Amino acid sequence: MKVSLIRIPTIIDVSASTAAVCPPIGLAYLKKIVSNFTNEIQVIDSVGNFPKIRTVHDGEFPITLLGQTKEKIASLLSKDTEIILVTCMFSQDWDYAKKILKEIRLKCPKSIIIAGGEHITGLPKYSMESAQEIDICVLGEGEITLQNILQNIQKNGSIDKNLPGICVRDKDGEIIQNITQSRIKDLADSAWPDWEGFPLENYFSEGHGFGVSYGGRTMPILASRGCPYECTFCSNPLMWTTLWNVRDPEDVYNEMKLYVEKYQITNFDFYDLTAIVKKKWIVDFCNLLIKNNLNVIWQLPSGTRSEAIDGEVAPLLKQAGCRNLSYAPESGSPEILKLVKKKMSTKKMLDSMKSCVAEGLSIKVNIMCGFPKETRKHLIESIGFIIQTAWAGCHDMAINQFSPYPGTELFEDLLKANKIKLDENYFKGLSYYSSMSNAQSYSDHLSNRDILIYKTFGSALFYSITLIRRPWRLFQLIRNVYTQNETDRLEKQLISYLGRLGYRYKN
Repeated sequence: MKVSLIRIPTIIDVSASTAAVCPPIGLAYLKKIVSNFTNEIQVIDSVGNFPKIRTVHDGEFPITLLGQTKEKIASLLSKDTEIILVTCMFSQDWDYAKKILKEIRLKCPKSIIIAGGEHITGLPKYSMESAQEIDICVLGEGEITLQNILQNIQKNGSIDKNLPGICVRDKDGEIIQNITQSRIKDLADSAWPDWEGFPLENYFSEGHGFGVSYGGRTMPILASRGCPYECTFCSNPLMWTTLWNVRDPEDVYNEMKLYVEKYQITNFDFYDLTAIVKKKWIVDFCNLLIKNNLNVIWQLPSGTRSEAIDGEVAPLLKQAGCRNLSYAPESGSPEILKLVKKKMSTKKMLDSMKSCVAEGLSIKVNIMCGFPKETRKHLIESIGFIIQTAWAGCHDMAINQFSPYPGTELFEDLLKANKIKLDENYFKGLSYYSSMSNAQSYSDHLSNRDILIYKTFGSALFYSITLIRRPWRLFQLIRNVYTQNETDRLEKQLISYLGRLGYRYKN
């Protein structure tokens, strides 16, 4: 059995401040499953193979691409591969993903093409209708489902179309979606990701990662899976369900230790949706790192809850090597927080931020704007919260526009209200979330221009207050950008943006 695993390129907006260049940890977990069945495994990580952003002309409009083109991916693909796994995590990549699938089918007409990822889970039937090349969609957490598929193929030479967790065509060509596959209950039963064959050195050598590099070698890692909350803008309830489970602290430490020894890793990015839920777990984990003196930096760049981080936990985080935390309040308006089911207290989160700032941790705040039903009054309330976070000493602010991703409650609401049409404009608009020149409002009360003004004004206000209150940060910013030694997200964005300008100039 010969299997190929493909990570497609990422589509970004041309005016986006930066793009995360990260090793695909989900695909590495799936590779571990595949390795139980065969040693003939090909990995095509299009982003890792070419971790550059460039504009390519494909069709009517030029697109800005992070990774290799569809032609290059097809040229690398082994013609005799029997099974091809393709991941599509983000829906803004879908239009280009369809073109990649066509190239793959032309190259390998008899191969079984399996698609998975958050986009596929959010729109399985639509994906199979719009990309006839797909034979099977894997929905949600993929390991158990993929294992069952490969067992079927190995034993019977075909697939049981009644397997849980898949979307397939029946004998009449009708697309059927089966019942959900149960989640992995105990993460002790889940093997570590298999990184052999991935172009990791391309990520390491240029300091790429989700968080801040600190000039070192960065590796992604997961301590937990899922999230117990049900925010209406998040696809977690569909992709992962609300089951949150966490690994034993010692198991996480042992994986980190392996990567330090094998790859000389100096920094870890935790990709968890909600890493810190239980205070006891994070205290035990920090104490374990302190006791064993692993001497690494680690970060939580995705965004975390604040309930467990207080005056006791913050010093432990710093002592254990944590340097960067992202908080995700999303809004400073109590009414909007209630509408999107964001069950949190802005006051408690501010107290948590202050505890971390007092310990010297770099804090980033994630804010979202343009929710359905959001008004200018709500934006003004969020501006008040932005001022409070800047005054509290937080280092970074990301103000992104709301994007209705497939699989989210708000997406379903907007689809039913005929405010979303699944066409090229919709998928392209999803890439505007961090754009400073393009916007797509889904609020009846806010225009596209309102969103751009709010993002620009809110960001300028935050950084103005931050630099006025702590003027030494301006000199630190200039020095670190000049030496390309990033220590916070603003420095990372500026270094990345200047690097993109340099690449465009040279090419």
